Amino acid sequence: MSMQGKKMNLFGKVPIAGVIVMIIIVAGLVIDVTKADADNFYADIIRLDNVTQKIHQNYVEEMSSKDLIDNAIKGMMRILDPHTTYFEPKQYEDLKIHTDGKFGGLGIQISIRDKVLTVMTPISGTPAFRAGIQSGDQIVKIDGKSTAGITVDNAVNKLRGEPGTRVTITIRRKGEPKDMDYTIGREVIHIKSVPYYGMLDSNIGYIQLQTFSQDAGSEVEKAIKELMKKNLKGMVFDLRHNPGGLLPQAIEVAEKFIARKSLVVSTRGRVHGQNKEYWSSSQPVLPLDIPLAVLVDYASASASEIVSGAIQDWDRGIILGDTTFGKGSVQSILPLDKTYHLKLTTAFYYTPAGRCINRPENAVRGAGSDDEMSADESEEQSEDSSVVKKDSLKTAGKNVNDTTAYKTKNGRIVYGGGGIVPDTIVEQKLISLPVRSMLIKDAFFQFANLHYPRLKKQKIKIDSSFKVTPVIMKNFHTFLDSIKFNYQTFAQMRFNEFKLGTGIKDTLDSTGKKISIYPDSLTFAAAELEELKKVASRVDSILSAESQRELVENEAEIKSFLKEAIVTREFGQDNEVFHKLRLSQDIQLKAAVGLLSNKTQYAELLKPKSIIQGETQKQQK
Repeated sequence: MSMQGKKMNLFGKVPIAGVIVMIIIVAGLVIDVTKADADNFYADIIRLDNVTQKIHQNYVEEMSSKDLIDNAIKGMMRILDPHTTYFEPKQYEDLKIHTDGKFGGLGIQISIRDKVLTVMTPISGTPAFRAGIQSGDQIVKIDGKSTAGITVDNAVNKLRGEPGTRVTITIRRKGEPKDMDYTIGREVIHIKSVPYYGMLDSNIGYIQLQTFSQDAGSEVEKAIKELMKKNLKGMVFDLRHNPGGLLPQAIEVAEKFIARKSLVVSTRGRVHGQNKEYWSSSQPVLPLDIPLAVLVDYASASASEIVSGAIQDWDRGIILGDTTFGKGSVQSILPLDKTYHLKLTTAFYYTPAGRCINRPENAVRGAGSDDEMSADESEEQSEDSSVVKKDSLKTAGKNVNDTTAYKTKNGRIVYGGGGIVPDTIVEQKLISLPVRSMLIKDAFFQFANLHYPRLKKQKIKIDSSFKVTPVIMKNFHTFLDSIKFNYQTFAQMRFNEFKLGTGIKDTLDSTGKKISIYPDSLTFAAAELEELKKVASRVDSILSAESQRELVENEAEIKSFLKEAIVTREFGQDNEVFHKLRLSQDIQLKAAVGLLSNKTQYAELLKPKSIIQGETQKQQK
């Protein structure tokens, strides 16, 4: 069934049973071209070959054929969309790790902190976890070689390897008198598609899906079945910051929530073989009468948008949060030979209502990111105020260029061309400027690692009920002084720039010479300069007091981040205590729980405006 050039409503159609979703390894694309087009194509190929040969044979410096060809390919990639990629062998291996969700390694998340390779958290149940590796441990050597100056990518390459092989890491830990060697056997590490699921208040279940890798469907099904044992009255499905993954897994995940024989997504491309429809082939795991809220944000992309779009178009649940990324294109992996591969955009996908949600800028090279999603066959990297408020389209629904009104199963109005616009816009609260400054300095993580041994020595219980006491806050501020943290408001920073520019305040360059940022812009007599310095001193006092006031005003937020850092130091990030603490501060999640707990409000959001207006008029009569 073609969707081309039509405003479509497919909800009444019953598909042929037994549709099977398959991953097809595409060996090549066959395109019907006229003889004239073919002649031009081969003439252009010969011209490229001639240029390559001339450069290779005659250029003043020797150029390898690989460099010439690689850069020619990069040039071709540059004029295509941002999701078309040429894969070197190492890049393709990384792609497979992302989509397969498995690799041989130790099971630790690492980062560079204070220029030192640092363990952020060990993954529960992995070799590193069993060996006793802790969050905050510094890896100073790998197999006896110093990690000084190492990058995260190089460290990952050294730590990963064939399952069954061993690697020795030298750990430096706060409170330990000397470095410790851990020799750990590598195992197959499984990257969880569902890092956490559990019950919230009011018997509302919660499932977080972080990627659409090979096991996404089975992990979501397992989570739903476990939560169904606990008097489930509503479900929150969290797709925030989920960049996508495999198309077949997007369809399998959608099947867990929508009715059997429902269209999930359609694809249409230039080649006839890319025009496909994908239907749910199994009964939903979550009963259709259980209310559903799907959380999305600006980083929910591709497969996440397929699932949320299907749920929205079938009126199966409420979409809540921020407008999604708007990646509505399909990529195919084309093997070039045994070593090299091309990930090529071959189609756009369409939601059940017939809308393509691809943002125009995501179809232009350089406008999007190429590392946010990966796949095998494909990646997966108003008028109706009851659905979308007019101001929502101005804020969250930016770049909505498709003005065609599409209709959901119930007749609600939805739009394409700009991501999935939520039924209810709930923006996350921005982190305050003082806390952002502390995060940039990595203050919370560092303090937690420094202060943790003291808490353990004092036998202070660290769990969800742990409180940041005035003593801990005092120690934290002492720590901030030790790392020379000096929070300044925006006004204070601009005033310091002004002082440098006018000469009221001097600074020194590397040679010890006094400089200012606007050297000759303003000049003052000595007496005037002294008077200005007195005024500046008073302004400094006022602005410094303002900075201190902001720190005090945001103390609750600072305590929240401190608690999270200390709890993470105790449990890591792969623990229920950590997840529940994180979710307890989540504004969007609280809004979703409140909506699911209010049956009347939930039902109203799934009705079209015309019905709501009719009901209102009846009530008024």
